[in-house]
Order: sequence, then C-alpha cells, then structure tokens
Amino acid sequence: AVINPPKPKECIKEASVDRMGCYVICGANDEKGKAIEAADAADIADSYYALIDGNRVPKEMPCEAEPMVKGDSREYCIGAASLIAKVTRDRLMHAYDELYPEYNLKQHKGYPTAAHMSAVYKHGASPIHRRTFA
Repeated sequence: AVINPPKPKECIKEASVDRMGCYVICGANDEKGKAIEAADAADIADSYYALIDGNRVPKEMPCEAEPMVKGDSREYCIGAASLIAKVTRDRLMHAYDELYPEYNLKQHKGYPTAAHMSAVYKHGASPIHRRTFA
C-alpha cells in the first residue's frame, strides 16, 4: 500500500505465470513480489512510502518502505488492497473458466482444492498454471 501519494493512482497489476514462477523460486511468493509489481505499475517516485504486508522489504523496492507482519489486519489500506486483489483474481478466474472450462476455475478460483488438483492431474497444466505447482 502506498501512503499519501501526491497524485493518488489506482493500479491493479497482474503478474505473468513466468514472473510468478520466478517469485516462487526466489522464495518471494508473498507480498514482496506484489509490492514490486504495484510500485512498478504506479510509477512510484522516490518520495513515496510503501507498507509491505510481510516481514521484509525487497531490495528492489523503488521507494522507502516498511514491512508489517499481518499488515492486512493492522492497516486499513493494506486490508483494502488485499480485498481488491482477491476480487480482481476471482473475476480473472471467471474469465479464465471460459477459456479452460475443464478446470472449473469459476468454482474454486484456482485455489488448490481437491477438485482443482484432480483436474490438473487429469488434463495437465494449462498455460495459466504456475509451473512450480503444475
């Protein structure tokens, strides 16, 4: 979450499967990767300040930042960003369900439920599945 930007911007940035795979491999499959993506997307200047939902600030962060464990329950702006991300992801899964109906993404939103894991086992990974979990 960005605090007091001079010109508030709204951005939702989707990471590609390849980029998410990189985060997982690098051990950064948490809010750090999302923070870097959001910072890049919002053209954050050096004068911005970010709150990171997690315990570390990534070295690549383009502005000052503060890690905050359980930040989504401690800061409203982080909680709000988390909700926006979840709703956006759920909507994306509904759209992907039309492209890949065999995975029933509309039902489980891509979470690793037994039904989802069974579909991946039966049909193999789709282009939207992270390779580290496929």
